[in-house]
Amino acid sequence: MRIKPRDSTGKWYVSRFVDNHNHDLLPAKFDVDIVHLDSMRQVGISIPKIYESIAAQAGGFNRVSFTKRDMYNEVRRQRALQNGDVNAALRALANASRIDDRMFWRYEVGVGNHMCDLFWSDGRSQEDYKLFGDVLAFDATYGRNKYNLPVIVFSGVNHHMQTCVFGTAMVSCESQSSYVWVLTKFLECMGGKPPTAVITDGDRSMHIAIQQVFPEAHHRLCAWHLIRNATTNVCNPRFTSLFRHCMLADFEVEEFEMHWQAMVEECGTSDHEWVKDLYTKKSSWATAYIRGSFFAGIRTTSRCESLHANLGRFVEKRYGVLDFVTNFQRCVDFLRDNEDELEFRSSYGTPVIQTQFPELEKSDALCYTREIFVRYRESLKRLVRVTIVECIEADDICVYITQKYRRPDRTWNVTQNSSQDTFHCTCLRMESFGLPCVHIIAVLVRLDITSLPNSLVLPRWSKIARMDLCRDRVCNPHIDPEATYRARIRALLQHCKQRFAKVACMREEDYKTYCQKVVHETNMLEIKNGLQCQATSTHSVPWEGGVKDPIGVRTKGTGRGNEPAGSRGIKRRRCSTCGVLGHRRTRCPNGPTPSRQCAQEPDIHPSTETFETASLNPFRNDTTF
Repeated sequence: MRIKPRDSTGKWYVSRFVDNHNHDLLPAKFDVDIVHLDSMRQVGISIPKIYESIAAQAGGFNRVSFTKRDMYNEVRRQRALQNGDVNAALRALANASRIDDRMFWRYEVGVGNHMCDLFWSDGRSQEDYKLFGDVLAFDATYGRNKYNLPVIVFSGVNHHMQTCVFGTAMVSCESQSSYVWVLTKFLECMGGKPPTAVITDGDRSMHIAIQQVFPEAHHRLCAWHLIRNATTNVCNPRFTSLFRHCMLADFEVEEFEMHWQAMVEECGTSDHEWVKDLYTKKSSWATAYIRGSFFAGIRTTSRCESLHANLGRFVEKRYGVLDFVTNFQRCVDFLRDNEDELEFRSSYGTPVIQTQFPELEKSDALCYTREIFVRYRESLKRLVRVTIVECIEADDICVYITQKYRRPDRTWNVTQNSSQDTFHCTCLRMESFGLPCVHIIAVLVRLDITSLPNSLVLPRWSKIARMDLCRDRVCNPHIDPEATYRARIRALLQHCKQRFAKVACMREEDYKTYCQKVVHETNMLEIKNGLQCQATSTHSVPWEGGVKDPIGVRTKGTGRGNEPAGSRGIKRRRCSTCGVLGHRRTRCPNGPTPSRQCAQEPDIHPSTETFETASLNPFRNDTTF
């Protein structure tokens, strides 16, 4: 093609055109495809899967007007218009705070104005902390973002024994200063209300920060991590077994000291440095010293580990800060949806009576949630193993001496104050777990009481734990603006889908005209309400703070060394039968006999979940009963 200017008008014209090297152009991308791409990315669907979905809707890959590379380019273009990953994430949090006026978020920048720490918590999380924040558990997880920033999730347990999230943080390093900053912001977010108990994995920087920010909280070390460290540091299975018994058994202080001394003498670990250091921290892990402090039945950080595992379903290592914040909220919404289902199950239906005390069991089933009632019923089933041997009365105080069946050496005293309608047992189960022990229940049966007194019902375990908040929402609908906002969105979308969209899309010119009008009116409403575009929009306004993206960090751990991957080589497989390299037992030329093969099968070790629910389950302590 050749073009020339016109002398008289100054315009250009085509003087020669050869059609041999020309071809038809591909159809242009439609805006609806970009909207489809954005909406599917918001729920964590990968671009290849989105491309396959669009191709299936179009009737085949040959009918799609763009390629996967075009989709990647579109995502890259949107990110470029957002003025950085962190700025887009901060803008998304700012927009969320306009919808949820209780949304709390803070960030800290370091050298070069790079973001180093970020903390955020929405209104629902703060509600949960107000009700269930007496026990706080948190741990750091890695590999959840492309910057390799450690992610700290603050969690607890609700009235359904389900994990609930109180807040989330991303830090540049696991230093003492970072933990102090995060815990300080957490305390500020929760109105200055500290937890009564904190459970961690024993990180030193974390421990110092907890002592500084939560000085009154009882810090408990994770039992699972302690047993793992005992196995690693001492390398004696007998020591690990005895240590687990010393840690979890319901001993008195004198009994614990006696068993500890016998253990170190039997295993020869009296001079072991790790064992001596562990003994100095006994008030943070031994049940004999912790008993009486409320921990909501939590002995390990396995709930944190389980939460981190669920988090892997929603976030990926390649995610930036914006993608992590968005998809982490999906994970939290998933947990809350499960809670709503458990709430429905507890509100409707009556459990089947399984004990010989139907009146007491029925009344308690109406009080506790389903999950808590199942744990409480275990005490009713063990009631036949406890007897009351003596009763001492003095004014309004009655002391009942109980003992285990055929175990006169195992006695507990239950004190009843009839004027205040209170009960107290020396086993301190009520103070530790918030559920009445079998000894108190035995006294209730002795007194012919058919329902638990109010003093024995902890509100956080009851069905009405959220009743006050629900009553506030009914009386004042503005207390939950996010729910109102989303309800309006659903109503408007339904109205547009049923009438407006059907009519406006009948003709192409109408579709283009009304799309432009909708975009124009949307921009006017954003200006009117002082809103910026959403973080995923292609017209996002740069964050006025100008915060730079985080610098990739190296987390704690030994790593894999500095040598290239190829120099490490491949570990050759060794036969477990003959010990020769190059083949497995199933292909061994010696051919093990069935009995020999059976003898070489490894022992089946319980999983972490089984260990948590069996050995570390505080609601089933056979040592006490």
